[in-house]
Amino acid sequence: MQAFHIVLIYVSSYYILYINIFFTHLSFSSIFVCFFGTNILTLYNKYYIMSTNIAEIIQKRLESMGMSQAQFAECVSATPAQMSIFLRGKGMLSIDCLNKSLDLVGINLSLYSERSMRAQEVAKYLIKKNVTSIDNWTKNDLAIFTQQKSISLLFDVKSEEEYVEIEKSGIIDIESTFPYFKALVSYYMSLKKEKPTASQAKLALTSLFSNSKAAPENTTEQIGKIASGTILGALTLAIPLLTPTIGAVLLTAASKQVGAFSLFTKINRLSLFAKAKEFLKK
Repeated sequence: MQAFHIVLIYVSSYYILYINIFFTHLSFSSIFVCFFGTNILTLYNKYYIMSTNIAEIIQKRLESMGMSQAQFAECVSATPAQMSIFLRGKGMLSIDCLNKSLDLVGINLSLYSERSMRAQEVAKYLIKKNVTSIDNWTKNDLAIFTQQKSISLLFDVKSEEEYVEIEKSGIIDIESTFPYFKALVSYYMSLKKEKPTASQAKLALTSLFSNSKAAPENTTEQIGKIASGTILGALTLAIPLLTPTIGAVLLTAASKQVGAFSLFTKINRLSLFAKAKEFLKK
């Protein structure tokens, strides 16, 4: 028996609609819909986003520490059964247990929020000083002008080729590089808001590439086409087998703004990754 598996992710400024549809021999089997609020991480499906990779990392570190699953579970306020299920990639821990687990094995996810907040602070300062672009600024320029010494600690990258190699290597986080940080600051300078609407986020991402030779024509439309094409393509296959009510709801969701959905991806255009590569071409 072969199953036809469709995964549709709809992204807006407030939530992600995750639809997991399975068909076996073209017969409807099950549909799971999960809503993620900005402060909610609850999964109602046995398929958990990112759980396997996190579990594998923790498992490897436990082996290096010479620690059993039961001992680890006790340290993070989980039961041995819960930890066993999690480490096999079959379930998720509570947010509290997961945070304790990551802390105990030395995985610091707060680095991502810290860098983002620092980029926002730098962007606000630059706007206040009437700076409109930092495209040609060096790491030292930005560190000295903003008096943010930590910027000088970001990794230097000499060329676009080196940047791509860093990303491919899988051992260095590209968000720790200066070109990426500069791209993030540039985005926040265009955004000018901490909590933008979907349309504002899309326009800010578009503006990053509006004066770029590398930017495709009609950048705004291009963002919309990529998103709507992905969503509607999946819906085309799924909707004939759904009830009219469910189909109508999904089509309505697909027609909404999807914001800067490609911002943090590693695609070659319309992302911070692409903007950082562009900086290195200059």
